[in-house]
Amino acid sequence: MVRLFSLLSVFAVLMVLTAGVGVYWISADQIAEVKQNSAAAVAKSVAVGISAQVNFLTQSLEKMALDPVVSAAVIRAESTELTAVAATLEKYLPGVLKVRLLLPGVSELDDKNVPKMGYADLDMVRETLTKNQLPAIQGDNGPDRHLAITRRIMHNEQVVGVILASLNYDFISKALQAAELKNGHLELRQAALVLGAAGDPVSAALSDDVQIKVANTGWELHYQVADSASSTGLTFIVEMIAVPALLALLAFFMGYRKLSSLLTHDLGSVLKAYKDMMKNKLQGTYPVKLTEMNAVVSTLVQFKRVMDNQGDDVSSGNHAIDLEMSRFFDEPEDLVTAGARTKGVNFNKAVTEKTQPAKLEMADHNVPDSNTATLK
Repeated sequence: MVRLFSLLSVFAVLMVLTAGVGVYWISADQIAEVKQNSAAAVAKSVAVGISAQVNFLTQSLEKMALDPVVSAAVIRAESTELTAVAATLEKYLPGVLKVRLLLPGVSELDDKNVPKMGYADLDMVRETLTKNQLPAIQGDNGPDRHLAITRRIMHNEQVVGVILASLNYDFISKALQAAELKNGHLELRQAALVLGAAGDPVSAALSDDVQIKVANTGWELHYQVADSASSTGLTFIVEMIAVPALLALLAFFMGYRKLSSLLTHDLGSVLKAYKDMMKNKLQGTYPVKLTEMNAVVSTLVQFKRVMDNQGDDVSSGNHAIDLEMSRFFDEPEDLVTAGARTKGVNFNKAVTEKTQPAKLEMADHNVPDSNTATLK
């Protein structure tokens, strides 16, 4: 019985583990897809927010470039007036660091003001004379790094100058940090230059890099999500699989202990009944816990009665005992059916007029969780 319960418990634990691992692997793909969709939605919202902010700054600068006062100052090309008009414009542009009004053919760098106008800014101004350029981060890392936005200053449909605005780009990092991407990584790049990042550090545990184009800029937003569950999530999953397996082991162990106790008790009652029958000292009752044991006790009593009366029945020519003996050794369909057939049956039937055999009645007693075989 120990081997049987051991095999059953091992089989049950394996089934629990198989079911748990199977459910985990089935749901892992769906969880990964949900994470990917969630990260994509967060990245898109960040990209839209940054694009809207840059577009607002660009449109504000474009309206300034259309101001007649600005075009008139550029046409007159007086440095004092250009500086004064530029200082006035700085009051109306949010996050502005420096505004410069530049004439066509400009070739000198401005390293006196902060942020400095470097070669990248100069190239951007020259290209703007032909076509408006996308906003870009320019300058060395530190106080000179800025967001550069340029727009052409037109007069009678001719380009008379360029307005260059150097802006603070802290709104980029603020937008990324506000995203609060969990189990992933966000990074805004201008070519190889990283403008801002948020989330977990880039590692092999993250999925492939996905890029989103930020409208109205030359930037790309890269995002990654965790391919696998976190250590806390894995611990929770392992516990969810291990706990049912341990409960199954405990259930089989308790079942084995209980069944072993019941069988020990019932076998003791059966052996006592058998000994008493052999000594012709039958007692009133032989309590048993398992219903299946009723068939065993009743069969022993019936067999004893038949054997005690076999000689008398043969001498009297009664063939009833022969029929009963022939049926006695027939194999029952199952013990439960046999026990059910004997319950409530009175074996107090005279086989002959000369003798009165031992009789068995199955009586129900109000004993919790037990059945009682009553012998008469």
